[in-house]
Amino acid sequence: MTQKPPHKAANPEHLTAALRNSGLHLDVRVSDVVVESSHTTVLSEITRLRPIYVGEASGAPRTIMLKTGRPDRLGDANWDAGRQEVAFYNEVAAAKPDQMLGCLEAAWDADTRAWHLLLEDLTDTHVIATAWPLPPTMEQCESIVRARARFHAAW
Repeated sequence: MTQKPPHKAANPEHLTAALRNSGLHLDVRVSDVVVESSHTTVLSEITRLRPIYVGEASGAPRTIMLKTGRPDRLGDANWDAGRQEVAFYNEVAAAKPDQMLGCLEAAWDADTRAWHLLLEDLTDTHVIATAWPLPPTMEQCESIVRARARFHAAW
């Protein structure tokens, strides 16, 4: 069953453009989008999207994560959640030549404070260590530190 995507960045035309602009999937076209799941966090809304492609789409992502600001906080002048994350993906992650961080699009609108990220979906290979505010185990902390060290070493 296809649900109407919750955000303009999740419409087929926008996803097609984001995939093409990322330089990774130049020949794909998205004809429809299925919302597989959606949940709200303290700072954002995260939606797992499954694009339906027309034609050959080998190598194109099976699912994409859309992260947006919470709809109930849009326009709040005291709420800039997402601005720094968008800046990170546009400035830091974009400078990594090996595409270590899979971001298809990162957008921030200073006038409305609306923002969104279209990200590689790591759901099948990554886990959330714990439910906030519980801390990770020592083993999870060590794994997190090793991952951060690999990222920093690449620079």
